[in-house]
Amino acid sequence: MDGPREFGGQRGVALLLVLTAVVILAAAVTEFSYNTRINLAMTSHAQKEVQAYFGARSGIMIALFVLEAKEVVDRIVGTFASAAGGMNTRNIEIWRAIEPLCGGLSNSRFNLYGIDLMDMEGLEGMGMPDGQEFKCKVELEDGKININGVNSIADKQTLHGALRGIFMQHFNSDLFNENEKKVDEVIAAIIDWADPDDNKTQVEQGVVIESQGGMGEGGGKYSKFGYKVKNAKYDTVEELNYVDGVTDGVFCLLKDKVTVYNTEKLNVNSADIETIKGLVCSHLLDKGMILCNPQIRAQGLPAPIDIIGEYLEVCREAKNRLFTPPFSSAQSFVQFFNRLGVFVQQDIPLDGASLSQKVGTTGRIWRVKAEGKSGKVVRRIQVVLDTSTGKIVYWRE
Repeated sequence: MDGPREFGGQRGVALLLVLTAVVILAAAVTEFSYNTRINLAMTSHAQKEVQAYFGARSGIMIALFVLEAKEVVDRIVGTFASAAGGMNTRNIEIWRAIEPLCGGLSNSRFNLYGIDLMDMEGLEGMGMPDGQEFKCKVELEDGKININGVNSIADKQTLHGALRGIFMQHFNSDLFNENEKKVDEVIAAIIDWADPDDNKTQVEQGVVIESQGGMGEGGGKYSKFGYKVKNAKYDTVEELNYVDGVTDGVFCLLKDKVTVYNTEKLNVNSADIETIKGLVCSHLLDKGMILCNPQIRAQGLPAPIDIIGEYLEVCREAKNRLFTPPFSSAQSFVQFFNRLGVFVQQDIPLDGASLSQKVGTTGRIWRVKAEGKSGKVVRRIQVVLDTSTGKIVYWRE
């Protein structure tokens, strides 16, 4: 009787071992299957990363080609324009067509202001595969204030006037609390961070002066978070956050209106409207006492310069939609304000001679932003091109 009982016990042990082995194998297979799925997902994601990246690169390359080959593009456009009566392509801002061009090359359908101009779907080499796309956007840095323009007292005076014109439009806000001295101190700190000397910049009755001798910037007075004054040019706009007096609110006000690139004159065809209003206010013979009086805004009413700005923006938008520059020269910009006084029933005492020396209507520094997308994966690239030298001065992926 012991034999059969012992044999049955062995079968029970064998069954237990088999079940244990099956469980272990099942766990191993599950782990292998999970790792396989993860690897497949990673491979798919990596593939989409590459597709999205090169989609963004396509947008960058298209924009750079148009910007660097403007003369070639002008000739091509001029060929078609001749059939329409000999349109002068020099009065066409080709760069404004870059964004719809990228869109058209991405989806094979060229659309402008909601109107389908050309459908090239199915044509070899046109469009992106399903689930992929790219787009690009071009901005003109010359339409921003150069915060590195501090090479001389005259440059500092120009920078002070441009920044003060912006700040005074927010004079009654929590940023400055109607403290004119605070406005000038913040601007002086912005200047002192970038200029190469140790002299302290001061503003007296709107005139920029520099202290001499023992009245320098020292001791970190014009620094933030314990940083000393840099005494060298800004590398990025974000560096403003280290300057004493530049609060988060002040930085948000300035970040899209200033640049660190050598743009020289402000391009009034692309500048922010608030920047233009500030520039005009700083070139009025009466110091803006009537047109730019901040106390009018404090009463909840638009200042006359705000109404003028609305007229200007309407005119610029109409011109931009036709890919033509709103102003062909600094003189035409000044003349616009001379004529506008009749419509707003307000005399505009503009110092036209001084203003015309500060503004321009052409550009040479371009910021290109491109975005590529594959599935849910998005890659972005940003580039700054100096067309006067043909060099890329900034590239960020």
